[in-house]
Amino acid sequence: KMVQLSLRHGVCQYTPQALMILSSIVIRFDNAEFIRRIAKNAMLLAERFDLSDEMVDVHLHFHRGAGQLDSYQLCATQLRKSFASGLSSGNANIAFFCAGQGVQFSVISAEKDLISLLQEIDYYRNLLEIYKSELTKYCLLCYRETVSTFIDKGKTTAIEAKLTFADVSDPGNKLLEMFYFHQVFKNYWIGYAERCDHYVQRYGELSQPRHFEAYIIKFYHGL
Repeated sequence: KMVQLSLRHGVCQYTPQALMILSSIVIRFDNAEFIRRIAKNAMLLAERFDLSDEMVDVHLHFHRGAGQLDSYQLCATQLRKSFASGLSSGNANIAFFCAGQGVQFSVISAEKDLISLLQEIDYYRNLLEIYKSELTKYCLLCYRETVSTFIDKGKTTAIEAKLTFADVSDPGNKLLEMFYFHQVFKNYWIGYAERCDHYVQRYGELSQPRHFEAYIIKFYHGL
C-alpha cells in the first residue's frame, strides 16, 4: 500500500523503507536482479532523505532480502554494525533482529571462527536478559546449539538452555522452519546423512518456507 501511494503521489521519507520491506518479501531467484536494483535504489533514496533514525530498519530488510545476493559474509558484517547502531540509538528491538539475522549468516558462511561466534552469541543472549527482551531468544539458542555442536559436540561448550522440537512443534510457528533448517545444516556437517535427509523431508513439508533457505536446503540435499 505504501509503495502504491508513492507511485501515485511521489516519493517521500517513508518510501525507502516501504520499498525495502516489499523487496525482502517478493524476491525470488527468477526476479532477484530486478528486485536487487529496487533495493539498491531504496538504499540510495534513504540516504538522500537522511533517514538516520530508520537506517537500521532499512539495512535489516535489505540484508534479509536482496543483500544476500552479495555474500552472507558481508551481510553478517553489516548486520553486526546495524546491531551496534540500533542499540546506541535506542532501537533495541530492531538491533536484536539484526543480531539474530547476522548470526545466522555468520553460521552458514563460516564468516568467523566458531569460538568467537559462540562468544558473540552469548554476548547477545546476555544483553537480551539485561533488556528483558524475548526477541530472537529462541533463534539464538538454536544457533548456539549448532555452533557448540561444531566445536566439540557440546561436550564443554553446551549450556542447559536448548531449543527443542517441543518449543516449535506448532506447524504455524516460523521457528519450526529454523529448527529444521539447522538440523539439516548441523547433521550434514557432523556426518549424520540419514538424519540430515530426514530433516530435509520435514523441511519440505512446510507450507511456506523462506525462499533462500529452501535453496540452501536443496543444495545440502544434493551433496
